[in-house]
Amino acid sequence: MLIAAAAVLGLIFGSFATVVAHRVPRRESIVRGRSRCPVCGHTIGALENLPLVSYALQGGRCRNCRARISPRYPLQEAACAVLFAAAAIRFGLSLEAVVFAAFFWVLLVLTVIDLEHHLLPNRIVYPAFIAGWIALAVAALVSNEPERLISALWGMAVFGGFFFVVGFLFPAGMGGGDVKLAFVLGTFLGYVGGAGLAAVGMFLAFLFGTVIGIGVMLLGKGGRKTKIPFGPFLALGTIVAILVGDRLLDAYLSSF
Repeated sequence: MLIAAAAVLGLIFGSFATVVAHRVPRRESIVRGRSRCPVCGHTIGALENLPLVSYALQGGRCRNCRARISPRYPLQEAACAVLFAAAAIRFGLSLEAVVFAAFFWVLLVLTVIDLEHHLLPNRIVYPAFIAGWIALAVAALVSNEPERLISALWGMAVFGGFFFVVGFLFPAGMGGGDVKLAFVLGTFLGYVGGAGLAAVGMFLAFLFGTVIGIGVMLLGKGGRKTKIPFGPFLALGTIVAILVGDRLLDAYLSSF
């Protein structure tokens, strides 16, 4: 029941994520103004905005002008449902599950924006850092584990510090947004598993980026100089590390 409820909430918040990902790069308000069809300007009503359901019933088209709606919107909603369910499985019925579900939501929004605009907006990254520390501090006190905040500091120092040095030494190869986001990611990874899990998250991010980058070149979709946003790989590596990174780390250490 907990996982199912988390998935339903994920669908709802996933629908809002599509709004945020569309409006923030355009500097539009995310709280004012109804959603509209970008082709005909038709205001989208409540029944046309049901996560996944409306898209399926309308055949992926605007109800008014029949213009095709990008499948990325239902995919975002489904992805958010999966992430919320995963947070419930990982942390159970706890405040931490809420905090990390919200964190996953932020990473989903940033991933969509970075893929489309090659941008990780400060309007999202900075508030995520501040709100993240406040939320994690409350969660640590509620669970009577204040030492987790020290671990969060270590994770932030390892992940964020590494990307800060890389960005300083090779500014052309590492965007400023990636560096800022790294401090946020390290904080959450450190809270869960300290500096070790932060290192796992970094490794997975580079692994996913390398594998997909090679795949893009092999498919003829790009070359060695093709710019691929790194934010999505940072997000993916962090999420995987939070969900199963401790088991990956244990398996690696036990092999010696």
